[in-house]
Amino acid sequence: FQNPDNVGLTEENLQNLHQNQRSDIILGEYFAEMSKQAGLLASKFLYRGQWLYNQPEFFDHRLHWLNPDKWFMDHWCLTAMNVIQKLPLNGHVLDLCSGDGFFSYHFYRKRAKQIDCVEIQPNLYRHALRLYSAENINNICESVLTYNPKAFTYDVVVIRGAIEHFTEIDQRHIFQKVDMALKPDGWFIGDTVANPDKNGEKLLNDHENEWVNEEEMRDQLQPFFSHVETQTLISSDRTNLFWCCKK
Repeated sequence: FQNPDNVGLTEENLQNLHQNQRSDIILGEYFAEMSKQAGLLASKFLYRGQWLYNQPEFFDHRLHWLNPDKWFMDHWCLTAMNVIQKLPLNGHVLDLCSGDGFFSYHFYRKRAKQIDCVEIQPNLYRHALRLYSAENINNICESVLTYNPKAFTYDVVVIRGAIEHFTEIDQRHIFQKVDMALKPDGWFIGDTVANPDKNGEKLLNDHENEWVNEEEMRDQLQPFFSHVETQTLISSDRTNLFWCCKK
């Protein structure tokens, strides 16, 4: 408490504070720095354990929190913002290919009345149950291709960073399911990475059908939805395509 400079504070930062307030600020900064350093170590070991030995089909989004300097990008939460804008308060969400469960828990849970998360990989299903369980989140371990959602049930259906893992035929099958599952005037929201060299090398080996650009994305979506909004975001590391489609 006598050396606040050890946590990056100066006496100028603490002037005019009474003793208890001064102590709280210093302790808060101390534990914030400890948390930051622990997060960097956790990020290092988690990423190494998940990616060094194989190439998983998901990204552990805790890394964004643990090492924001490395993993915070300008595109990673834009789809979540699109969902929040379209989702009515106490609405119903269907999260297809929900992955680690991070987005439904942190972005949609406090706005939605019910969220159904569908994920085929058992390890990700267990991961979501362990870290992101909530009373209004229903985790389902099943392929989105075999899962049959209730008709006219959802205000928003979202598939984030996953549509490229399906063939063109399966993509269309998913769009048909989404159309059936949405309430009238409901929204289908998602994103995918663009591959301008579609006829060359795939961006990832497990991708099945990547879209070249926004034009191809619109061509794929328009036959199934009455209103299609699209966006291209060019970032330093990739180009992402975003859509919001109204039933």
